[in-house]
Amino acid sequence: MPDLMLIGTAHVIDLSLPLERHIKNFSPDLIALELDKQRWYALKTQSKRTEGPFYLRLLARLQKYLGDSFGSSPGAEMMVATNIANTMGAKLAFIDKPILHTIQGAWKNMPWHEFFGIITESMISFVGGGDSNITNSMKTGDFSKELEQFSSQYPSIKKELIDKRDIYMSTNIVKLFRTQNCNRIVAVVGEGHVTGMAEKLASLDPKIVKLSDLLKNNDNSVSFSIEI
Repeated sequence: MPDLMLIGTAHVIDLSLPLERHIKNFSPDLIALELDKQRWYALKTQSKRTEGPFYLRLLARLQKYLGDSFGSSPGAEMMVATNIANTMGAKLAFIDKPILHTIQGAWKNMPWHEFFGIITESMISFVGGGDSNITNSMKTGDFSKELEQFSSQYPSIKKELIDKRDIYMSTNIVKLFRTQNCNRIVAVVGEGHVTGMAEKLASLDPKIVKLSDLLKNNDNSVSFSIEI
């Protein structure tokens, strides 16, 4: 019987200890990351260069803002998971869509009112304004209210950046069970993807480790970074 664990993370400093603890206790055959190969290599080499037309660079920056704000931004924790896979002798897999495909889909289907709205919010965040409730959500690891509000304000963006990727990554996990001769898989994804992926993979009855669970078991200091 396939055994799956979904771990929700965010762009948080010093989550390595609880993340390592959960992964090693589960003893997976394979660790799946919310990355594609290009983004994994960029993280590994600490490259932040984004190439392409202006609209792609702009939306890439917006995706990072959204990811950091709602617990969906792969960062140092993905490299921690990579190192754990190496030390355990577990396989490593990248399950997310290529970043350019995601951004192009978001651009193509985004109504103008959503585009101007998200630009305004990202600029307010950049200069230090915005909703102070996000600070409390960062401390607790619970972004449910923010995600609900975001879904209401920006349904097309959420569909492209969250919902479609939930389906894509869930499908890839099922494929990994079928093709990689694995019985136990850990998927490390942004907190904003955990609920949607858990629903898509309900037949596998996945074990869920939320960002709030990692924070409760974290002995180190925690800080968050919101960038554009």
